[in-house]
Amino acid sequence: MADYRDIADIYRERWRWDKVVKGTHILNCWYQRNCSFNLYVKDGLVLREEQSGKYPRTNPSVPDFNPRGCQNGACYSLQMYHPARIKYPLKRVGQRGEGRWERVSWDEALTDIADRLLDTLARDGPDTVIFDPGGSVASLIFDVAILRLANLLDAIVLDTNCELGDEQQGAAVTLGTPVACKSADDYFYSDLILIWGGNPAYTQAPNCHFVNEARYKGARVVTISPDHSASAIHADWWIPIQPGTDAALALAMAQVIISEGLHDAGFVREQTDLPFLARPDSRTFLRESDIKARGRDDIFYLYDLRTDKIVRASQKTLKLGRTVPVLEGEYEVDTKAGKVKVRPVFQLLKEKLQEEYTPEKASRLCGVHPDTIRRLAFAIARAKAASCMAGASLSKYYHGDLMMRAQILVFALCGQMGKKGAGYDTLPYLAADGGLRLPFSEGLGPLDTLKWMLTLLPSFLEMKMKGHTNEMIYLELARRHPWYSANSVLFWYLQGGLKEISGRSREWDPYLPRDVDEYVEEARRRRWQELPPEKEPKVLFVVPGNSLRRVRGAHRLREHLFPKLDLIVAIDLRMSSTALYSDYVLPAASSYEKADVSEWNTPLSPFAHATNAAVPPLAEAKPEWEILVLLAKKIQQRATERGVLSFRDRGGKRRRLDDVYSRMTFRGKLTENDQEKVAQTAIELSTNLGKVSWQELQKKGFARFTRLGQHPANLGNATDIKPDETITPHTWRTEKKIPWPTLTRRIQFYIDQPLYLELGEELPVHKDPPKAGGDYPLTMTGGHSRHSIHASLKDNPLLLELERGEPAMFMSVEDAEEREIRDGDRVKVYNDIGQFFVRTKVSPAVRPGQVIIYHAWENFQFEGGIGHRNVIPSPINPVELAGDYFHLKPAPAILQPGQSDRDTRIEVLKA
Repeated sequence: MADYRDIADIYRERWRWDKVVKGTHILNCWYQRNCSFNLYVKDGLVLREEQSGKYPRTNPSVPDFNPRGCQNGACYSLQMYHPARIKYPLKRVGQRGEGRWERVSWDEALTDIADRLLDTLARDGPDTVIFDPGGSVASLIFDVAILRLANLLDAIVLDTNCELGDEQQGAAVTLGTPVACKSADDYFYSDLILIWGGNPAYTQAPNCHFVNEARYKGARVVTISPDHSASAIHADWWIPIQPGTDAALALAMAQVIISEGLHDAGFVREQTDLPFLARPDSRTFLRESDIKARGRDDIFYLYDLRTDKIVRASQKTLKLGRTVPVLEGEYEVDTKAGKVKVRPVFQLLKEKLQEEYTPEKASRLCGVHPDTIRRLAFAIARAKAASCMAGASLSKYYHGDLMMRAQILVFALCGQMGKKGAGYDTLPYLAADGGLRLPFSEGLGPLDTLKWMLTLLPSFLEMKMKGHTNEMIYLELARRHPWYSANSVLFWYLQGGLKEISGRSREWDPYLPRDVDEYVEEARRRRWQELPPEKEPKVLFVVPGNSLRRVRGAHRLREHLFPKLDLIVAIDLRMSSTALYSDYVLPAASSYEKADVSEWNTPLSPFAHATNAAVPPLAEAKPEWEILVLLAKKIQQRATERGVLSFRDRGGKRRRLDDVYSRMTFRGKLTENDQEKVAQTAIELSTNLGKVSWQELQKKGFARFTRLGQHPANLGNATDIKPDETITPHTWRTEKKIPWPTLTRRIQFYIDQPLYLELGEELPVHKDPPKAGGDYPLTMTGGHSRHSIHASLKDNPLLLELERGEPAMFMSVEDAEEREIRDGDRVKVYNDIGQFFVRTKVSPAVRPGQVIIYHAWENFQFEGGIGHRNVIPSPINPVELAGDYFHLKPAPAILQPGQSDRDTRIEVLKA
């Protein structure tokens, strides 16, 4: 018989520890990040973690932020000691992907990598050295290290955000920036909350309680999604919709709002471009350059009801003064070419909506009943404060930009922006701004900061003289400063073999008049987009990305890109899909084994977080700062020993190699062992965290943001952060009348850029989803996994126990019965691009014609190592190549070509 006293003693051991340390998880869990945890340490091991539950309440009228945490964070310590954890530097000894490795010393690995880098720089040039940070650079310090080393070597750093599908193109086009989000407690002021383009029950576990609590206060929650998702289950009203048709639904709602006179005319006149005059003959705005010689192309006109004349729209303020812009009608104006007729954009929009998007017409496109469309339109228009929860789903559709533009139109027509509890939330972003200069400055002192700022001063003053707001200036400086070197989608397209599939857009998109290659060449010729170098790449650092799992169609990279590469280096905690195909795998420290700071946070939970080294790194793992600084040290050493003292950079200038380590460490101010000092410097340089010290942040684990600060991305939130108030975006626009960072300085729905005109997208429209992958009956959609969010914990045994332990494809009952498939059957999924095998999960929550595979599964978790991303062609949408249009220009993380996956067409057979 068991001795229960012994079992009790064993259980009690779990509640004995040596110390408790504050920590968080430096992972890309994006919308729900970050969460403060208590780490319980005994005998040099992290026994477990628990939510700290110490977040303050903003004010007594709203709920607090506790508890913050999810199942991913609650078992992170298990991931630290998982068998797949990389403990030592490994060198490939077999063929790539064969799985044969040799343990080597750090010195041996870094010496070989440094020598091969020196050879490449001398022989092929720095533009053949590629850094792929992927979507996993969640550490501010790691990002600083990557950018510093890449900048010193003049290497290419891939900008991957658009590839991830997180760029929210429609918001960037309409608002001038994709960033804008409220704090989660601001939902408590909403009386109508839309979940439209996301699944927060999966992706915002720590934030969802605010929505549920808002329901207790009387808010109505509406979920619009094709499937009966986990978020739809908890909504008051679920509106099922055909995948990829959200623009049709939104435009029909806009038609009802305008035709029924429900629109907020004051907001429309002041905040949007809808009163601006356009020329139906040329389909362009009426500009000052049309009116007079030497007129400007960025001056636009309104028709003033009071004076019965055209007046210039102000660029400096949104205040209308005594002007009352008309919204409807047709008017004749004198131009250099004679009299022309003009109409307000509102009139053009109204006519288009009436002609093409009545509820009855839209219902045939989106599958939503006309009466439902009308009820929803009335609900938004009559709500005191309607909000739409932030989500990243729509930008992963080929026509996601049109969907977002149409959604924003609905909220703008109803004036549901820039007030408590209201707003269309887009990309949530809020970062400590102290890390901004660290990648590029020479030293750490105040003089170094001044020198770095002085390099930006001429550009700043130039734009200030033109009347640009600080927000516009910072955005433009971000475009001009070399944060990243190449859009990853165009890099994979031109160098990775994706051209064969992503270039077939015209085959699947009936709206395209030209092939994608023609659009790419036009974008290059007109300097709309900067194309990656034409040289074949030779060295790839995957730090800490996971290219072979992340990229849609990634098997093409393995077939076309990897054979060109002389060296592939991965820095990771575990054997990822990409690490398995690398030449060297270098072991990184976990979140509990280093002092670190989250690179970004979000207004949803407006706190900056730090983690501490609760235990030393396991075996020979090292913090990423130490790894890259040691590599710089080895490059300098080997360059001196071999006499390779310089190389010619991409601009043709000679750069020294014998002082790389010195410059990497801010002229010797830091060493490879100073990871914590980098974190401390970043925090204490930040202007938006009050006066918090690094020691205070370490002890508490988090600090509340006190202002937006100077980070260009933060400014998109356009609001003042006050200590006792929830965060509401866009109050700078509605209360201070500060212009939007668009060409018209308004929320801009009319885009007369040449590509938009060619493709008929000057106004938001609905376009049928492309049949990406071929004309097959089922549409494969997806979403972020509830268990893992991204791939970094997808092989965690506890998390796998929460689902079926292997990849699963959700399928409707009707589609399964038609194909004689039962729950759990092994099936073959295929299209014109490829195939893979997976188990089915037959669910009544999935609509007929749709199948769902949640992302994050590693390739090696599928049969034969071929995952579902290998049937996703991700055709390039040419409109994303647009440029040379004030706010439509490539910038870090936005307004570049992206990848899409939600329109993939497939067929399923029982295997």
